[in-house]
Order: sequence, then C-alpha cells, then structure tokens
Amino acid sequence: MRHLLAALLLLAACAPARPVTIEGRTVPYEEAAQQDFRRGQALYDQGNYAAAAAALGGFLSRYPESKLAEEALFRRGQALVRAGQLEQAEAALQQLLEKHPTSPFKSAAAAELGNVQAKLGKQQALRPMVDQIPPEGPEREVQLRAFTDVLESAPAAEVARLVAETDKRSPAWPLAALKLARIQLHAGDRTHAAELASEILSVTDGVGPSADGARAVQRAAQPPANVKPNLLGIVLPLSGDLKGFADQALNGIALTLDLQNRGSLLVEIKDSKGEPDAAADAVAELAQAGAIAILGPLGLAEGPAAAARAQQLGIPLVSLSRAEGLTALGDYVFRDMPTSSAQARAVAEYAQRKLNVKGFGILHPDSPYGDEMSRYFWDALDATGAEVRAYEHYPRETTTFKPFIQSMVGRTVKDLEERQQYAEELKKILEQIKDPYKRRKAAQQLRNAQAPIVDFDALFIPDSARTVRLVAPAIAAEDVITTGCDTKELEVVKKTTKNEQLRTVQLLGTSLWDSPDLIDERSGVARYVQCSIFVDVFFPNSERAATRKFVDDYGSAYHRAPGFLEAHAFDAAALIKKAVSERRPQTREALRDALAGMQKPFEGAAGDTVFGKDREAQKPFFWLWVNRGTIVEFDPEGPPPVPPAMPLAAAPAK
Repeated sequence: MRHLLAALLLLAACAPARPVTIEGRTVPYEEAAQQDFRRGQALYDQGNYAAAAAALGGFLSRYPESKLAEEALFRRGQALVRAGQLEQAEAALQQLLEKHPTSPFKSAAAAELGNVQAKLGKQQALRPMVDQIPPEGPEREVQLRAFTDVLESAPAAEVARLVAETDKRSPAWPLAALKLARIQLHAGDRTHAAELASEILSVTDGVGPSADGARAVQRAAQPPANVKPNLLGIVLPLSGDLKGFADQALNGIALTLDLQNRGSLLVEIKDSKGEPDAAADAVAELAQAGAIAILGPLGLAEGPAAAARAQQLGIPLVSLSRAEGLTALGDYVFRDMPTSSAQARAVAEYAQRKLNVKGFGILHPDSPYGDEMSRYFWDALDATGAEVRAYEHYPRETTTFKPFIQSMVGRTVKDLEERQQYAEELKKILEQIKDPYKRRKAAQQLRNAQAPIVDFDALFIPDSARTVRLVAPAIAAEDVITTGCDTKELEVVKKTTKNEQLRTVQLLGTSLWDSPDLIDERSGVARYVQCSIFVDVFFPNSERAATRKFVDDYGSAYHRAPGFLEAHAFDAAALIKKAVSERRPQTREALRDALAGMQKPFEGAAGDTVFGKDREAQKPFFWLWVNRGTIVEFDPEGPPPVPPAMPLAAAPAK
C-alpha cells in the first residue's frame, strides 16, 4: 500500500499543471492558485479577517488540488477565529486535522483548535488531546508539542482539574502539573507549588524539561532571604548574541553606579545569556542573595521570564525589555523602555491631532518589526476612527519598490485598465499604430501620463533609514509629492503641472529613521525625505539640559556618543538609586511603593521620567523632522514644522 501511495504521489508531482483561464488569459493551475491565495493572505495581513476567511474559502472551492490547500484551510481557520466566528473556525480546523493527518500545519491547527474550544466553553478541550497522545513514536512528540501550546493559554481551573484526573504515568501529566505549579507560585501559594514540584521530580525521576522546570519552581518557592537594603541586582546578557547590548547598558549604568562596589549602593551582576530560563534563574539567585531590587534584562524573550519570576518572589524589577504587556505580570514589575506599541500610537495620534490627517497609507517590510509596528499603528488608527486607505508590504530584502508604490496609488497595469479614459486611449493606440516599437512607446507614454490616485494624506513606513532611502525616490517617481514643507519645491511643481491645489503626502517613520544614513547627501536621495517626521526614544543632539549633561559625561568617559540603550539603562539605574537614597527602604515592598509613588519626575537622560499607574515609565518621545538635510528636534506641543493636511472637502477631485 505504501509503495502504491508513493507511486501515486510521484505521478502527481510529475504531472503537468493543468491550465486555468482567467480574464481570457491561460495561466498554469498552480500559478493561478498562488495569485488567488495571496489575495486572501493580503486581506488577513490588513486585519480584514472576515473578508480573508471568505476569500480563502473561495480559494479552497476553486483550487482544491493546489499545494497551498492545506495552508489555506489553516489560515481560513485563523481568520475565522479573529473574526469571532468560532464555530466555523472549529469546523475548519477539525476538517484540516481529519482530512490531512500528515499536514505540516497539524500541530499549529491542533493548538488553535484547543484555544477555540476553550473559548467556546468546552472545558474538556485538553482531555481529548491527552487521550490521543500515543505511548511512543515520532507522533508522540508532535502531539505533546500541540498539547503544550494549548496548555499555555488554558484556564487555571481546567489545568487543575486535568492534573487531578490524569494518570501520573501519562506523558502529559508532568507538563500539566508544571503549569499548575507555576500558576500557584505566581498566585503566592508557595507551599502547594513546592509540593507539586516534588511530585513532578518523583514521577520524572528528575530527568527532562519538566524536571528542570520543577527544580526552578522549588528554588522560587524558597522563603526570601534577609534583604540587604543597599544591594541592587543587575541581570544582563553578558554572553550570547545580546552581549554587545549588555556592554552598552553597563556603560550607561556605570555613569551613576560604581560597578566596583566602592559606592553606597552595591551591585551584583548575573548573566541572563539572552535566554528566558537563565534570566529567571538569575533573578532567583539575586533574590536569594538579598538584593532589594533588580535592574534588567534586555531581550524580548528573557524580559517576560525575568519579570514573572520577580513577581513570584516579590522583588521589584525595573526592566529594559520592550516585550509587550510586561508590567501586566504584576505590581513588582516596572519598566524604563518605551515599547513598539507606544511609539506607533504616538505617531498615529500626532498625525491626527496636529497634522489633520484622516486617511493613511501603510507600507512595511515582511519582518517581525515591520509587522509589529504596522499592526500597532493600524490599531491606534482604528481606535480613533481614522482610515487606512492604502496598504502594501514588501519582501524583507527587496531593493525595488516601484510595483508596491504603484499598487498604492493605482498605477499598476491592472489599475490603469480599469480607468475608462485610459482604456479608450490605449485602444486607439493599439488600433492606429502598426509599428510595434512605436506602439509600445506610445503606450508607455500614456501610462506615464496617468496621474496617481492619492487618497491618503500620510504614509507610515516602519523600516530602517537605509531602506527608506530607496523607498522615498520610488514614491517621488510615481508623482507623489512628499515635500509639503518646501514652498520653493511646491511652486516648481505647481508651475510644471499647472495645478494650484497640490495634494501632498506626509512621510511618517519610527526610531529606525534616526540615522545619518537617512540624510547622507552622497546617496543623492536626501531631498526625497525632506519634511519627514518620526520619533525616537533618545536623541543625543537634543537641547534638553539633562540629555546634554549625560551626552557630555558619556563622551568624556567613553569618547563616543551614547545610544538609546545607554541612556535608558542610565535612567533606570538612577531612578533606583534615587529611591534608595531618598526613601531608604528596608524592605522590597517599601522600595516597590517608593518607585510606584514617585511624585516629582526624575530628570533623566532620555526624558523627565515618572512611573505611571501601570508602572510603565512615563517619558516623552523625542520628535524629529528632516529640514534641509538635517535631522532636527521639535516640540510636539507647539506648531507643527510641516503644513497640516488640507481639509478633505478642499482636496482636488480625482
């Protein structure tokens, strides 16, 4: 049977792709399927989940034999979940698991299905997964991974019931028991957490990941050591991929704390290795050593692990990680590092409040940062009723942006063919000009003469300065005007186009734009980013007195300019030092209350800082714009450095 199946698969792989006719054109089956699939995926990327589910459903009916069918079924299930259509999502995911048992999306679909069933109130969603785990074989590990994924978001009551009802000989029991022990530890029930950890070690003979986790729970459940009010713990990735960032942070910290322990506030530094478990263990070791508080770590992965352990142990932690939702882990967790969501929200709010922008475009790379920033920016617009009227994303390593810009402004061949006047003119050219060369040239001139359709007033591009240098000229090449603050340039364009009411587009960026690469005149493209606006979390050329002093002190010590990491690490250390020296807390609770109850902002290197109710550092961003080849700081509360968008009623007709 296996040989027959293999032969059939081989024949299918070698069989020629049957053609499909689309709008009068003959296209290979798989190529047509890919185009159709991408449309559904694009709707999903835009956050239009209901439309994405419908589009992917249509794809499955049109191309059931496509190589992308399994992925389309899984993505449709995801889209239905996010559209709130849970029953339909459950059916789609079950269909994938039943009809495609060897699918590479099986584990992810099982995890998604478990979450859906939990949301639907099917409290025994974990039980069927436990019963399906085979005693041995490769499928056992696949099922265990899927079970672990679902277990991660399962309600505490369901986990407790599963631990009580599952045979301890089941490979699922140690995983569920470890999850419950961590829940108990987080809730402050150290006694029961330690007891359950001992059971896990007994069942596993002390071997394996569950046993390692149980030992960590035991360490965290130990009674707190005698607190040393003058000892600060520091957790940083002293080894591993993030070591360079740790060195930068230590340089900033050393400007306010004596790392040789010759000052009144002593320090003990532990290596997080850039790994979640190592970071959590470092926190536990420092807590056991008597540290009154902990500063760090840095990474997105290690930040939540360290914060969760600090909350479990009841020791204040001031994190430098950008991981979203960090301070929600508990009232001992503070942070002095702006998040991506805060940065995206600030840009969206400023553009609406000060620049009168109601319609936006988003152009981002297919990268974790680009996806993240675009999602947060779009969420901020949705919250205020603003619109995203143009959206495109491009491959991470691309250097050609013309097709993406053309798509945003309606200048692709397909877009132009939908314009009646263009279609009529093109028809005349094809009928009247017989010479192939002249016909192509005339058609190209006609395409170039078509004005872009720009129905957005600002374009958000969350990418690096080096990429923006390539994007900006591509935007200008499509006759989109982005230099709204340059009156001389606008006058030239008005005379050239004989149009007195020009619609300009404001370029908006993130902290990645703050680089000499953006305005490097040697590249010849600096003029295309003229008038751009973006934010940063630190600007060494700022005129703020505290920032200037920090930059001067850092330059004297290290003979170079500091970056944002040095500045925020300095501020975090100085905040703790200030609380210890002024309030002289003798307990960790007292220091936590001192940090949370700050009344007067600390004048830090990266801005005047005070912790909000959510224990996030409340400090302003540095607002920057490009003026004649120079990055200049401006006051976001004052008049904007660029003209606001014209009212929609006054916009020129298309």
